[in-house]
Amino acid sequence: MTDHAASKLLLLHPDDGIPSEKEPWGLVVDLGRAPASTYAEWSRVIGCQVMSLFDLSEGVADLHRTRELLELGMGRVVDQFGIDWWDVLVQSIVPQIQQLILLRRLAATVEPGAEIFCTRPHFLATGLQKLSRGRLVTLQTGPQQLLAGIRHYLDAFRSLDFAQLTQVLQDKFDPEHSLRSRFARRRKPEASPVVLLPSAYVNVSCTAVAYASMLPDIEFLLIYARNNGRLKTLPKNVRAASLDSYISRVDEAELKALAEDWHRLRIKLSRLSAEFDIAEASGLLHSIEARLRWGLAIRDAWHAVFDSETINACLCADDSNPYSRLPLIIARNRGVPALACHHGALDSRMAIKKSHADFYLAKSEMEWHYLVRVCRVAAEQIVIVPTNTNAPAETPNSTASSDCFIFFTEPFHAMGWRSAEIYRELLPRLIALARASDLELVLKLHPFESVRSYRNTLRHYLGPKAASEVRVIEGPTTQDLWQRAKCTLTVQSSIALECASRGIPVFLLGWLADPCAGYVEQFERFGVGHVLQSPQELDELPRRIASTKGKIVQTTPPQTLDSEVLR
Repeated sequence: MTDHAASKLLLLHPDDGIPSEKEPWGLVVDLGRAPASTYAEWSRVIGCQVMSLFDLSEGVADLHRTRELLELGMGRVVDQFGIDWWDVLVQSIVPQIQQLILLRRLAATVEPGAEIFCTRPHFLATGLQKLSRGRLVTLQTGPQQLLAGIRHYLDAFRSLDFAQLTQVLQDKFDPEHSLRSRFARRRKPEASPVVLLPSAYVNVSCTAVAYASMLPDIEFLLIYARNNGRLKTLPKNVRAASLDSYISRVDEAELKALAEDWHRLRIKLSRLSAEFDIAEASGLLHSIEARLRWGLAIRDAWHAVFDSETINACLCADDSNPYSRLPLIIARNRGVPALACHHGALDSRMAIKKSHADFYLAKSEMEWHYLVRVCRVAAEQIVIVPTNTNAPAETPNSTASSDCFIFFTEPFHAMGWRSAEIYRELLPRLIALARASDLELVLKLHPFESVRSYRNTLRHYLGPKAASEVRVIEGPTTQDLWQRAKCTLTVQSSIALECASRGIPVFLLGWLADPCAGYVEQFERFGVGHVLQSPQELDELPRRIASTKGKIVQTTPPQTLDSEVLR
């Protein structure tokens, strides 16, 4: 970033590109993220420096600053069961809080009273105006805002398949599950004790069930809060039911009392830090308060589960999401053994959230090391219990049958990226790499993404002919696909660990990694994957594929605790 202060600054909304009109901007700041090549081109076109707000990140130090901020709200909104609703609900705005930390650094470079322009309304623009005491001008007109909103929803609907669209509509228009509960049949309770597996997403369910399969003589009960957490097949010792059937009416008096506590908390937080002062002024804190009714409905449903079932333990594979965090807290408060783990290879949020588990299960030494070094979790609280999903392939990868390379996609848009700019730069290089290496390009989709959306993306950036050369698949990775994989690409997905354990070379697109999580650095530290620092390094991949041999990466120490410890 330039050293001189910016007196006329333009903020780009993540859904907008640079304006076509020439203006004497001092600095243009993207509130989203894009590859460096995008900003270089935009800087050339617009005649001044263009950067991303995320360029101001200070790495994992920002995780600890986030935790300091979150701790300011603890213990202020506590219900009759001892549940701290700030602790439960604040996780939903953690990305925005981290952006406010970056915004304060940007504000230090802006002259007091500077003119601030934003392409359309955004809470960060409001925040920067408050910090700099400048004048804020929104370039988008009212009718343009309406059209942009319509276009946004149309694009979203086009990119979703039927199941994803149904889930979005349910979450949007039936947040308290009142409609869904009318069509749900409650399972008949059994006297035998069970271990509760709470989930709201398919990846969470898969990890929890993987642990359950390690103890075939113990009964497990998977309760999925959303249809997205339902699995088609289950081990014999796992039964499943929907949380919808346990939903009941919310106590309006309790809701009113908690809302009053929350209002007082908002006022207090706005006085304690500039970040929360902006969050309050922009309506960010109020947006969480609006979720209290939803939270109470889900809490009461989980209490109904505990009251009707004989639960002797709870294993939570996502203690950030309120759907699955609430039963973990309820278990701990009821004196029921509570275990937690993460469905991915690493979880940076362990550095910023309060732990409610008796023990945390790490799947590898790499994860244990990350939890202790980066997240500062007490070593004695962590036990290493690998799941059977990370086991190497039953038969080694055969070079003779390896005729494709796989790009494991990630939900870039949800991570703040301009996905269009990523694919504009990435896809032509990937298809060229496939042709140069005489390999088939396979896009293996993240569970949050749809084949329909990616097919449209491929045709847009590659054209119909080249797009037809690419195979797009969803669902679990099959044994046949593993056998055919010559090499794999991803950014920071946990799939890198599985690829490495199977002896398949995996290359990590380091320039697209989360700026503060430190995932790619941890992968590299433990020899999981080869890090590429720029798109240009993809051009050298045919040579590197020929010279790089995958190795079985052992990230679990010999004294690994086995299934008996999990029992």
